[in-house]
Amino acid sequence: MKTQYHLTAKGIRFLFLTVCLLLASASACSPSARATTTTPPPVPPSPSTSYPMVTETVVTSTTTPGSTSPTSVPVTGIFASLGPDGGLFHSLVIDPLTPTTLYATTLDGGAFKSTDGGGSWRAINTGLTRTDVLLVIDPLTPATLYAGAYDGEFFKTTDGGENWRKVSQQPAFIGFRALVINPLTPTTIYATTDDNGIFKSIDGGETWSRAGLPDRSVFYALAIDPTTPDTLYAGRGSSNKSDGVFKTTDGGETWSEASLPGLAIFALAINPTTPSTIYAGTERNGVFKSTDGGGHWRMINNGLPYKAEVYGLTIQPKAPDKVYAVTTSGLFKSTDGGEDWHAVNTGSMGTYISALVLLAPDSLYAAIYPGGIFKSTNGGVTWHALGANPISTIISAVNIDPATPTILYVEVGGAGIFKSTDGGGSWRAINTGADRASAGTLVIDPTTPTTLYASVYNRILKSTDGGETWRVVNGNGLPREGVNMLKIDPITPSTLYASTYGNNLFKSTDGGANWHSLNIPQVGPAPSWAQALAIDPTPPVTLYAGTDYGVFKSTDGGTNWQAINKGLKSTDIFSLEMDPKIPTTLYVMVPYGFFKSTNGGESWQAINTGLPLTDDLHVLKIDPTNSSTLYLGTKTSLFVSTDGGESWHGVDIGWSDVSIISLAIDQTMPTTLYIGTSGHGVIALTFAK
Repeated sequence: MKTQYHLTAKGIRFLFLTVCLLLASASACSPSARATTTTPPPVPPSPSTSYPMVTETVVTSTTTPGSTSPTSVPVTGIFASLGPDGGLFHSLVIDPLTPTTLYATTLDGGAFKSTDGGGSWRAINTGLTRTDVLLVIDPLTPATLYAGAYDGEFFKTTDGGENWRKVSQQPAFIGFRALVINPLTPTTIYATTDDNGIFKSIDGGETWSRAGLPDRSVFYALAIDPTTPDTLYAGRGSSNKSDGVFKTTDGGETWSEASLPGLAIFALAINPTTPSTIYAGTERNGVFKSTDGGGHWRMINNGLPYKAEVYGLTIQPKAPDKVYAVTTSGLFKSTDGGEDWHAVNTGSMGTYISALVLLAPDSLYAAIYPGGIFKSTNGGVTWHALGANPISTIISAVNIDPATPTILYVEVGGAGIFKSTDGGGSWRAINTGADRASAGTLVIDPTTPTTLYASVYNRILKSTDGGETWRVVNGNGLPREGVNMLKIDPITPSTLYASTYGNNLFKSTDGGANWHSLNIPQVGPAPSWAQALAIDPTPPVTLYAGTDYGVFKSTDGGTNWQAINKGLKSTDIFSLEMDPKIPTTLYVMVPYGFFKSTNGGESWQAINTGLPLTDDLHVLKIDPTNSSTLYLGTKTSLFVSTDGGESWHGVDIGWSDVSIISLAIDQTMPTTLYIGTSGHGVIALTFAK
């Protein structure tokens, strides 16, 4: 027997909003999203080999706008997935007949499988064209699993995840919030959706119908009576007076009026031996318990944090007085049916639990962000990390030590800063004094590489020991708002530039202690928001600022500015790069377009040949030794140009349609490119010479 819980509601949203703050410039994050962007990118088949992996014979292809037939251009090289491992997990399920077999799904990495109790993992995405899926397993035939995607696509596998097929797509669905399966008739499945109520399928997901409730609110939680599976409880969490727990005793044909009215319900659990006993987890009111099938409830919060937000509940099947509550403050356990609670987080590397699976008698697996998957064999008293985790991290930035290129720094969305001293072979978190959940931008002092600066929400941090410790340095003059861009002067590294969300560009000449505004002219209804900056340090210092109102240029270190937008098709500039050898050559990215200037921004020309203009452009890197070679990361692919952007070729990096959000080039070995992805960690790509 086993009980499993996967985070399908408030918890994923809570964690995802943190990640969104980091990646706002790279992808659109919906404030109401469950655990994905509003238009999440598809992920086609991933290699089904264990991580890390190295594949030879990299192939590139060219795609011209409007063409559906790419032209192959062979290039040889190798790529390797480096990590860091872990990620934000959607689901964690265990084969009830073979408990050493685990399945997991992650935010952007798709589905993974382990057959050795989590010791190793491999991707199982053949036919699974979505990454944002929730899993449910057939308890009678556990080689059959179902996966529901955010856009309403529903997938099925009958061979333990080796192959998937899409069995249906429901345009009425706006995201799966929860999935439950009838334990006696596993082809009957129930789903709660985002803002569209509850649906039911009686044919394994081939067709769906609305399950009784006409209400189109958000139902975060769903629980099914294991002995009388026509009885279900649904928890609504729209944060209004219509919230509460609803009940059906006829498989969803009719539902009772809400109990616990006005309380947002994020979790439900049914006592498997006494199904009239039910637990409900709420938004800010902890846990409630009913012993009469939802007729009456009482609060049971002794030992839980004040105003606890409970988004997961799990009951020990053979000892149902043992109850686990997943909260925003970590995992809590009760051994007396919820009357008293105590924290059980010792040894885990975080308190953001996105999935929990319970095995009889006291073995648990927990997916903890950012630590990965942990296991306890003593009912949560202590935890230990598994030997390996799927690589599914979101890398918002990659940085290379200019003096020692085997030292890498990466910013992991929602997990802070990680460091590798062996070229990506191993990683460790370096967040002492920093907020690991909100690191944004990191820059390295080019003259003293052990000095680093990082932006964290409305603060700027500094480390002088290679990231081992951090302290706040932003002083007077910098608005207390999110820092979205941080740059360091390559010649005078005590000079820093920063911009904050919705504000202007700021400059410090004393390493961040004091700041003053550079006053980019306001040409719209709000101040110009600098989203990118390029610095020509040759006196007089020339600055180019990419803002939401176009490109501005200063030839006196930022005192005076002029707009330089002739030829641009959009003034929403989110990336700006300067040729390191010819500083009057500039490149900018705008939504669905790429432009170049060879005269210091006086005029711009589109350079989109070979680029699919329907794709979001994310990041550009210029080869420091051969500046006619450019690398461009997009929402779905990597492109390379060897003629200064005049033409582009797509590069296969081992995963099709992988979202690339950061790039770095090893200056001592410029044929090696480090690629920060959304959902596949860091990929190192080395082109053959």
